[in-house]
Amino acid sequence: MRVLQLIDSLEVGGAERMAVNYANALLGKIEVSALCATRAEGDLKSIIKPDIPYLFLNKKRTLDLAAFLRLRRFIRTYNIQLIQAHGSSYFTAVLVKMITPDLKVVWHDHYGNSEFLKERDTRFLKPLSRFFDGVIAVNDILSRWSKEYLNIEKSVFIKNFIADALPLDINFNPKGTKGKRLVCVANLRPQKNHQLLLKSFEELLKIDDQYTLHLFGSKIDITYSDLILSSIETSGFKDSVFYYGTHLKISSVLPYFDIGLLTSNSEGLPLSLLEYGQAGLAVVTTNVGDCARVLDGAGICVPPNDFESLVNAVLNYKSTPQSKIDYGILLQKKIERFYSSNSVLAEVIGIYEQVLN
Repeated sequence: MRVLQLIDSLEVGGAERMAVNYANALLGKIEVSALCATRAEGDLKSIIKPDIPYLFLNKKRTLDLAAFLRLRRFIRTYNIQLIQAHGSSYFTAVLVKMITPDLKVVWHDHYGNSEFLKERDTRFLKPLSRFFDGVIAVNDILSRWSKEYLNIEKSVFIKNFIADALPLDINFNPKGTKGKRLVCVANLRPQKNHQLLLKSFEELLKIDDQYTLHLFGSKIDITYSDLILSSIETSGFKDSVFYYGTHLKISSVLPYFDIGLLTSNSEGLPLSLLEYGQAGLAVVTTNVGDCARVLDGAGICVPPNDFESLVNAVLNYKSTPQSKIDYGILLQKKIERFYSSNSVLAEVIGIYEQVLN
């Protein structure tokens, strides 16, 4: 079995990280596990395993014939049978399929705004989806949508998974009081609703000024990023908030923190939630996408954009410290059992086999 993971960039984002996770995890489990970035490289390139056949397509425009021909040569060189096209890379996958007989395309739908599917732009997706041989969706909502709206019967929900945890970074020394370090791993863009996070944190400091907030994430939306970072800088609590930017080896530092927060307005299945669990953190998340399914009683879900519920959830861990420990252990076991690569890849390879046979 020879599979190519296709992604438009290697900047740090959920879909991009999953494309790399798939390529890395499948290496040695199938005959060829390859990876192609179509438009841009990025920080994630550094964590691609060296034995993975890799192509940077450097696609310059939507219809770039030279790029399509380079991709076809790569596919022929490695006898690729199936492309797993992540997110918007389906466009490139379908066009190269048109000039490559017998090539199969499985679209991986990572759409983060699954609560707002009516607003989804499907001008290209709808007509090109008839060339899909299957769909992998990151939650049930998206899987049903592909069946009902795109009329693709072979559409399945496959959980995201995370790479094995890295050794603890002994040189990392976060500020703040142990037991009261809050962390949020989320790229800086409006969907993640950092405004709610900061408003809630300010209220928490009125109750306990020992809390610190630690932010990890890329500046995906520059206008939004500047707004968030400047609001921190001009706030009265700037000495209690720490922004680290992108951290490619996040699993090596998350165990230093105590409570993982996610305040998104919408999600698919966020990797940061899985990473919190892998690190053994207690979690508070908004009830969007598959967050409640992941926690399943092993953490606290609150309504999206609900300031009071978010504050009270964090304070619940303060008033019942044993629950913080118990939830962290329970979620960690759940992630190890259901969201590790080994627990997911057998199902994925089964989908590949169905499509190829």
